[in-house]
Amino acid sequence: MFKSMLTIAAAAALVVGGALPAQAASTSSTPSAPTSVRVTGSGGDADLTWGAPRSGPSVTGYTVMVTPIKGQPDRGVDRLPATARWDHFDSLRTGTRYTFTVRAVAAKRSGPVVSVQYTAKAAPTRQSLFALDAQGSVVRFGTGSTSTGTTVATNAAGYTADDRGDVFVPSADLTSIVLHPVGGGVARTVATGLHLTADLRSDVAGNLYWADSVSGSVTMLPIDGSGPRVVADFGTVKYGKHAWVVSRSGIVTAYNNSPFEARIAQRSAAGVLTVRAFSYGGVYPVVGGLQSDDAGNLYLTLSQDGRDGQYPWVEVRAGESALTRLTTSDAFEYGATNSTSFRLLRSAEWCTQADELYGTCDIDRSLASEFVIGRDGKPQTRTVTGVTAGSRGSHVGVMDTAGDVFIDVDRAPSAGLWRVPAAGGAAKQLSSAQFTRLLVV
Repeated sequence: MFKSMLTIAAAAALVVGGALPAQAASTSSTPSAPTSVRVTGSGGDADLTWGAPRSGPSVTGYTVMVTPIKGQPDRGVDRLPATARWDHFDSLRTGTRYTFTVRAVAAKRSGPVVSVQYTAKAAPTRQSLFALDAQGSVVRFGTGSTSTGTTVATNAAGYTADDRGDVFVPSADLTSIVLHPVGGGVARTVATGLHLTADLRSDVAGNLYWADSVSGSVTMLPIDGSGPRVVADFGTVKYGKHAWVVSRSGIVTAYNNSPFEARIAQRSAAGVLTVRAFSYGGVYPVVGGLQSDDAGNLYLTLSQDGRDGQYPWVEVRAGESALTRLTTSDAFEYGATNSTSFRLLRSAEWCTQADELYGTCDIDRSLASEFVIGRDGKPQTRTVTGVTAGSRGSHVGVMDTAGDVFIDVDRAPSAGLWRVPAAGGAAKQLSSAQFTRLLVV
């Protein structure tokens, strides 16, 4: 369950139940019942929506409750601000009939309760692939074998999206966050007076994150409508060699390179912050990309340029303080993580950057294999065909819950956006255009 700071209309979905009679009458010091109370849902998710009371004193907030409360945080109770018109609930059990109640709260008294009911039903997980095109617009694709992209927001550098499909974009002056609703319609500002960088992130609950442009700390804007707060920091940043990531479950990691040492500040989904550091035993590498699964395991692509031009992927297991290279042979590599696993696409052959510059790098760059680390930590290898690596560098892709990997290749003969099936085999090109900032939700 999570709370909303936004005022929205209900999504077009199955409407279950209706408002039951209010349990108490309104008086002059008591707000009347919320109006137009509805519950809509799909599978284990439900949205409760309502309108403001028609009479009574000024509303200072709303109290929303769900029963049964098993699996729900805060014993099934949400206390929302006066602007709220929507609350979202997840982790609902299939076949269970839930009762949702909402009441308005004024300065002195709470108004009458309105109740609606919903029975959770099984539903397939549907995800979308989002990407930023060369014009700076967010394009949404389906994650199936065939898909056509749809532009959903323009001027969207640094965007993110939530599980509903709403897209959030930092304003041009980096002081506000603008919401582009999943169903279309007018974009609206959801928060102002911020110190943003053009790099928003989100978690499964819908909380938003960014690295504050003044303090440098990773900052969260909670979905419950409260103000921004710092959730992690980089410590003493030297040479700007740092990166940060938010897992689907809300684990926030700030990774900082200092000479010969790495520092990891990691905040759990429950809000517990731990900091650990470890030495490299040599000249430190540059972080080119950072990803995290929902266990807190980290996967990094490191830049070791020089004459070789290596960009290996390494792992830092949750709670540990050591870098472990995932494979021992050099290759052109594309990595991606979902909640439970990591996948690494690898080229058939590799050559040094020096050989490439001197024109002696005539090798097979086809992405021929996929190295997989699943939930159990045991590595597997699958065969891949149909796509060739682009230029050397740190290549970070994304992965959906089914295990399909999406990458952007930056040069011929395979330039464009690609999908590699979870089982391996033939890759499929989704678009010949170039995209950055891939995201699956």
